[in-house]
Amino acid sequence: MKWESAPLWPVAIPSLSGFILAFIPYLFEIDFFTRRNLLFPVFILAILGLFCFLLSEKYGNKTELYIGYLLGLLFFYSFRFFFGFYGIAVVILTWLGQSMYLWQYNFPPFRIGIWLALGSMSGLYIGGIIAFNIF
Repeated sequence: MKWESAPLWPVAIPSLSGFILAFIPYLFEIDFFTRRNLLFPVFILAILGLFCFLLSEKYGNKTELYIGYLLGLLFFYSFRFFFGFYGIAVVILTWLGQSMYLWQYNFPPFRIGIWLALGSMSGLYIGGIIAFNIF
């Protein structure tokens, strides 16, 4: 998929959904959402990723897009365990770098799914840091 100009939705929607999910444990008392564990918000992001199947045909194989999204979520969630806070910084900086140039080239749907997962996890990490410091 190659865009003619920089698209806003692949950058804004995944990152905002992750950002909002990071605030839920601080605003509401829900059993599955805890302040120390991001596993349930990642599970919710995986379910929200099913919206990939609602995209038009110009984005290519939607199953490949969703598999890239799921594998990206798992891979970038594991960065937190292997590298600690530095892993979070790597995910956020990689997402920013990918968002600047990915739209200019023709990449397969799997790679677009990984980019969407990078945005979701970046929003989740940034939202978690901000929510922790506010509340």
